[in-house]
Amino acid sequence: MMDALKRTGLIVLGAVLALAPAATAQIPGMPLFTNPRYGSGLRIHADAGANVGDQKISFNSAQVYQGGVTLALGPVGIAGNVGMTKNDFEGVTQCQGNVATCDPETKVTASGLAQLRLVGGGQQNGALSIFGGISTDVSGYDTPEFQANCSGNGGLIPQATCDSLIAQVVTIPLGVSVGFKLGPIVLWGAPRYVLYRARNCGAAALALCADREGEFRYAVGADLPILGILAIRAAYDGGKFQGQDVNRIGLGASIGIGGVH
Repeated sequence: MMDALKRTGLIVLGAVLALAPAATAQIPGMPLFTNPRYGSGLRIHADAGANVGDQKISFNSAQVYQGGVTLALGPVGIAGNVGMTKNDFEGVTQCQGNVATCDPETKVTASGLAQLRLVGGGQQNGALSIFGGISTDVSGYDTPEFQANCSGNGGLIPQATCDSLIAQVVTIPLGVSVGFKLGPIVLWGAPRYVLYRARNCGAAALALCADREGEFRYAVGADLPILGILAIRAAYDGGKFQGQDVNRIGLGASIGIGGVH
């Protein structure tokens, strides 16, 4: 009986996945934090973000969580983050060892960002940096548990469906960040150009990899150190996303010595 239910669940899951988009946006709701004023050190961050305004893009959750680490050595700052929507956060445990109950939209986004400060910092109030990054989704489609149920591995989900779902969107932001220290607060702004590329496109998703898009976005933010160890930050992120105006706000906190606030 249990085996029959599991087979039925897998067949239903396969049908749902066949209708699911091959790739979706990375961590919707999270602004890109790019404060150019930083000192050598390490920090651990936790952020929360949400869409604001009338959003026409249908996300599975307007709320998103992100955690990461930033390391700074002189003029070089590096950040690594993992983020997911509220719905993904609540449902990710269902994908562990039980693909029949896994939400096909469940995914986690891994991202990295590097900054190079060109001028300012230290005792100077102003600072200017250039930055670049990369992010990509890791979804339930990529797990060994899901792949084991593809027909090519002896499972029940059609292999064509599996092949159409291994495509991943890679997001590459490139921009400039300008910051100014006003008392204890650092105010900053960062325009950027965002490239969207797809990889791992099988025969069912060739058009996705052929499509090479790029759009302008911007972010403005404020960072407030507290006692040199704690820090809080906020940012507003706006501009085009998939041809539509999408605006977001994010709040976060960090602990550490130096690093990128």
